[in-house]
Amino acid sequence: MPTRSGGRRPTLRTLERRVARLVAAAKADRDRHARQLAAVRRAADRRLTAMVKEIAALRHHEARAEALARLVAERDTALAEQVERIARLETLLRSHTQLG
Repeated sequence: MPTRSGGRRPTLRTLERRVARLVAAAKADRDRHARQLAAVRRAADRRLTAMVKEIAALRHHEARAEALARLVAERDTALAEQVERIARLETLLRSHTQLG
């Protein structure tokens, strides 16, 4: 039986083959998209892992810097105390030598 365009209607077998090709193409597309999605997720996981490592390293360096700052502050305090002690001793020495 002819179609409106004047061509013949496809047979059932032709339609079945066309549907089978379309189903296979859709499955191939789904599989390809699944692989692409898995690759994107792996790449995102790698980037996230790298960022977490970098954050951990930065926190470690920050903690070391804070510890060093505390040590320097303690040393500055100790040096200031020593300067004061030396100044007091020099004052005592001067006053003792002036008396004698």
